[in-house]
Amino acid sequence: MPILFWDASALSKHYVPEVGSDVVDELFATVPAPQMVATLLGYAETFSSLLRRRNRGSISDATFTTGKSLLRIELVDDPNFDLWTIDERAIWDGIALMERHNINATDSAILALFLRYTRTHAPVHPACVLIAADRALINASRAEGLQALDPESFPVADVPAYLAAL
Repeated sequence: MPILFWDASALSKHYVPEVGSDVVDELFATVPAPQMVATLLGYAETFSSLLRRRNRGSISDATFTTGKSLLRIELVDDPNFDLWTIDERAIWDGIALMERHNINATDSAILALFLRYTRTHAPVHPACVLIAADRALINASRAEGLQALDPESFPVADVPAYLAAL
């Protein structure tokens, strides 16, 4: 079973219906929590996304309340879901990724952290996949040798076969 690295651009789709939510929901239903990783910053970005949508009126108060509760339950309160902190090394390593791939500071630090894990743990967990709906981050990840899946352009029917092939 692969390790899924979640970016907020894809993670938010699990809490508010939009393009790609069906793929994200299928991944959550299929891959157990111990095989999933996000960053604390990604959690905050997902929460911020929900809050911004509520504040501009694109989701109801009820949807916001349900989404933020599920987000906390699934990422923070579940001891099986890995929630990593971005350390100084990831920030410093991310600067080179920013320059090489023209991505923002947050994405570069998150990518640096995920790449460090894959390069260190490849013999133990050979299949690691970034789940993101951010084209620049996906392109940078692939250029660095990390598999990436964009839930906005991936057919939900193909998820089981994709996971089985990893």
